[in-house]
Amino acid sequence: MVMAGRAKIKPCLLTWLLPATDLLVMPRKHPILPNPVIFWDEAHLWGLLMVRAVKALGFKPTLVSAKQITSGILNTLTPSTLLVPGGWARLKSLALGASGRQAIRDYLERGGHYLGVCGGAGLGLASEKHTPFLDLCTWSRKSTQARLPNFSGHLHCQVQYNNQDNQVLLPVWWPSQFLPNPASPLNIIASYTKPGPDFWSADLLWSGLTEQEIVHWEHLYGINLNPKHLEKEPCIVQGTLGQGSFVLSYPHLETPDSSQANALLAQLLGLKAPYPPVPQWSVLSENPIWTDKLLQEISTLLQDILFFGHQHFLLFWRTPWLLGWRRGVPGSALNFLVAMVWQARHSQASQVAEQYWQENGPQCLALCQEFCRLTRQYLLQERRVLATTPSSPECSASPSLQNHKQELFGKFPGYGGLYGRIIKVLDALVWHQLS
Repeated sequence: MVMAGRAKIKPCLLTWLLPATDLLVMPRKHPILPNPVIFWDEAHLWGLLMVRAVKALGFKPTLVSAKQITSGILNTLTPSTLLVPGGWARLKSLALGASGRQAIRDYLERGGHYLGVCGGAGLGLASEKHTPFLDLCTWSRKSTQARLPNFSGHLHCQVQYNNQDNQVLLPVWWPSQFLPNPASPLNIIASYTKPGPDFWSADLLWSGLTEQEIVHWEHLYGINLNPKHLEKEPCIVQGTLGQGSFVLSYPHLETPDSSQANALLAQLLGLKAPYPPVPQWSVLSENPIWTDKLLQEISTLLQDILFFGHQHFLLFWRTPWLLGWRRGVPGSALNFLVAMVWQARHSQASQVAEQYWQENGPQCLALCQEFCRLTRQYLLQERRVLATTPSSPECSASPSLQNHKQELFGKFPGYGGLYGRIIKVLDALVWHQLS
């Protein structure tokens, strides 16, 4: 009966989604430029977006792992740019280790170029008390209390690059903010000015709020919500290290169907106009290249969970590739799983990938079945708690529910639990396919 109800309602949720766009389709003309390298570890959805965008711009990127960087692969590849996608900066740093971080610094010292986006930007900043970073500069991250800690969508930004000074719309997806060091200035490429039409602060659509209302929401949530905290704040900066250079960007310039951001990414990678667009992407489209039954079953399980969350007003689709969620609900983890499974099904299965999946696929399916069963219970409990007291990304309003949440998704910031075990398998599978 559940499936019958789902079949009647679900098309209403999905009819606006755009047709599938193959992540690996190349444009007709390839630029005559050295190809970039993409650092794969701890990127997940953001890594897929970066691969997709760079391919749309006409490049044939090489994917490299932390282990390969540690082993000296940057000495032999000599890429035009080392691209580091979003994700948790701390986890990227831990994956690299001291020798991997030094290998990246050495690459820049010799004349290499580093472009870090969001988590990749954070990785390039100065080390913190308990977390070593790349120390490409002496700038660091603002504390949670001093910044706008949870915002997303497009913002109007003042961009000064290549003798241009323009207002453009750039997308951000839950970034940190720079803490500048006046003693060591960097070249500011872009600064925030004001929110765009799809700007969200936490789970609040800014265009629907008044200045008077936001004060009450800030009191309820206990965090800054007013985007005035962003005005004139630098969001893309540029500097040098040795003979090399780096660009650190909190805006996700690789965002699908974000033409002004995509054009800026193309410029930073050395392309000249006209710039190929990065097409839209739907993670619920169905046109698989690899018709594996286990992956099909996992995809169905995850889509059922998304629909269940939608029915209970906890999840919704902001774009064809990006979920939205009520504050405190770990929607990003569900988004990552769906995207990784989509990519695995819509990529060629190499011999190495097939062998890996034969060994790990059955266990991954079993984990996913248990994960989805428990997540369904969790979402119902979370809805009941949210009816009285708001949760946050850090902590559920209910201590017992917080334990359940950590068993499923791990501790924030970061991830773990059942989700961590599943995403690790899927990440390795997609790595074997795309690398």
